[in-house]
Amino acid sequence: MLHKKSFVKKTKGGKIVKVVREHYLRDDIWSGSPLDPRCDPSAHKLAADAKHYLVIDTNVALHQMDFLEHPAIKDVVVCRTVVEEVEHRNKAGGQRLKALCQSPTKRFFVFSNEHHKETYVKEEPGESPNDRNDRAIRVVAKWYADRLPSMPILLLTNDAGNLAAAAAMGITGMTLPSYARSRAADAPELQDLVARQEFMDEDDATLAAEAIAAAAAATAGSARGGPAGPGPGSNRDAAAATAAANSSSGQRSSKRKRLFEQHRPMSDIQAGIAAGRYHQGALRVNRFNPFEGWVSSEAVGRDILISGRIDMNRAIDGDIVVVELLPESQWKAPSRVLPRAATKQSKGNQLLNNADDGSTDEADADIAPEIFQVAPEQDLEGPAALSSSLPDGRRPTGRVVGVIRRNWRTRGYCGSLKPEELGAGSSTKSLLFVPVDRRYPMIRIHTRQGAQLMDKRMVVAIDSWDTDSLYPSGHYVRTLGVIGDQDVETDVLLIENDINTAPFSPAVHACVPPLPWAVIEADIADPNREDLRHLPICSVDPPGCKDIDDALHVRQLPNGNFEVGVHIADVTHFVHGGTAMDIEAASRATTTYLVQRRLDMLPKPLTEDICSLRGGVERLAFSAIWEMTPEAEVVSVRFTKSVIASRAALTYAEAQTRIDDERLTDEITVGRSILVVSFILRFQGARGRGGRRQQCI
Repeated sequence: MLHKKSFVKKTKGGKIVKVVREHYLRDDIWSGSPLDPRCDPSAHKLAADAKHYLVIDTNVALHQMDFLEHPAIKDVVVCRTVVEEVEHRNKAGGQRLKALCQSPTKRFFVFSNEHHKETYVKEEPGESPNDRNDRAIRVVAKWYADRLPSMPILLLTNDAGNLAAAAAMGITGMTLPSYARSRAADAPELQDLVARQEFMDEDDATLAAEAIAAAAAATAGSARGGPAGPGPGSNRDAAAATAAANSSSGQRSSKRKRLFEQHRPMSDIQAGIAAGRYHQGALRVNRFNPFEGWVSSEAVGRDILISGRIDMNRAIDGDIVVVELLPESQWKAPSRVLPRAATKQSKGNQLLNNADDGSTDEADADIAPEIFQVAPEQDLEGPAALSSSLPDGRRPTGRVVGVIRRNWRTRGYCGSLKPEELGAGSSTKSLLFVPVDRRYPMIRIHTRQGAQLMDKRMVVAIDSWDTDSLYPSGHYVRTLGVIGDQDVETDVLLIENDINTAPFSPAVHACVPPLPWAVIEADIADPNREDLRHLPICSVDPPGCKDIDDALHVRQLPNGNFEVGVHIADVTHFVHGGTAMDIEAASRATTTYLVQRRLDMLPKPLTEDICSLRGGVERLAFSAIWEMTPEAEVVSVRFTKSVIASRAALTYAEAQTRIDDERLTDEITVGRSILVVSFILRFQGARGRGGRRQQCI
């Protein structure tokens, strides 16, 4: 079935053009379930004995990825509509969703609803794209329910409007918290993985509600004059935005004091930046004093100091922020006193520790406003340590008035629970999580595993940060292990530095030549590759090194000069552009060496065998060859692809022995020649550094 889709777009030249595309609809797109007699067996992915099938909406896929990645979540139908929207809005989230869909154990089935004639839906007049996509997902859930009457179909969504519309269609829908509670018997940790309401934070919700209310008022005024009112999705959008604003601010503000200013509207921010009132840049938080940060500004000419949590206004390290300069009379000097652990808890901290699920007001404490400049469990040396400064040491000082782009890690933050938060026998569910990186604030999470997690390293993700909360709100992601364990602390280092520890995929391994591998005649006959197998080449590496990626040679020429060559393994001969191995290597960027293990950039068969310049085997290399005088003056240099045959793979100790032992006169050692060259290079290096000693072998 052929369907035509048309839309208008603006060209680079400013013209408005209409684009018409053909959209083919089919009836042979499978459901992926063995319970469907019309589904081809080769397309079976969902389990026949599953308790139910889940259909997720876009917001769940975008913001609840930690929940979806839990092993208990299986047999999920992912609409093509959802996949495309997630890939468009969040590249990292799209990659995680793709990995779930490719996993054979998770059983996530991608249903091409946009090309099925029974599930394709056209956008109705006045309907927003988001509402059209939500309706398309509901149509898919209804189609599965009709197609598989013996299998319960659940639509997972946190959108109240979507749930109501699903109920009107006879579709069973559930919010994620409700579904997690229903699975408490077999997977109780699911309740900890549910991220907080994902629609928008408090600032965005309030601004959206105001904008929608203004638009609704304008529309109502127009309607009295005759034109048609808003489309079918507008009422639901307004209701959702208003509900989000009320739940984020209105209902909580009635009993909680606002601690931070709301972020300015984007229109005000853009106008302020254009007028020079605001300055945009990345916030860099001091690693040793997390209550001070800096934002670079070319207009000011110096970094702008952001002093205290209040002036940071819920921004964290790496956020792209908008800063307003304070009057020069309020400029400060950077604090010279680092925060220390407090020996006595404040009244406000006691109230925070007694909080359960946020029911206790964090702002009810009778505390001076400046206490919020530091974390509750920390204090500064002296009451004026933060603000005191000498006039000549003051720096341009500002405050954050908006956040353009958040830098919240999708992988989460490593750390542990604050010990004072949970006493023996306590039933506290609202706990503070302390990241290992002091640049980040503590995060409030809700968990039923408090007693079990007190001595554990864990990962927590940030969900939101409201104006009436000292801390951002987050959710538990996973447990790493016991605090202090070597492997656990190593995992913390790897996660904090975003080191990829995942094994290589089968697609990457398929790019590696089969073993055993050897140089062939075609490689030697390559006119762009020089045969250097006759040279006395050797490598020098630590004991036990397997990935030998460089080697060298030194020999004396008939004219009395020396030839010095450095040979690097020719990895590019095996890693071709655009392949799975090339993409994976670009993502990892480097091999990471730890004390007890190594995390490779490329598969081990390549690094430890095919490209390793081991002794006694022929290998492909890139070579740089210099001719030098006895005084180490460079006469000439050339670069070439090469074929080499290393004579020996030496350790540092073996190489030093060959230099020191004058009795050794073999080709590799080259006796005193190596010693002379190394001495000259050492001398010249020291002279070039103003006489500083340079150690070399």
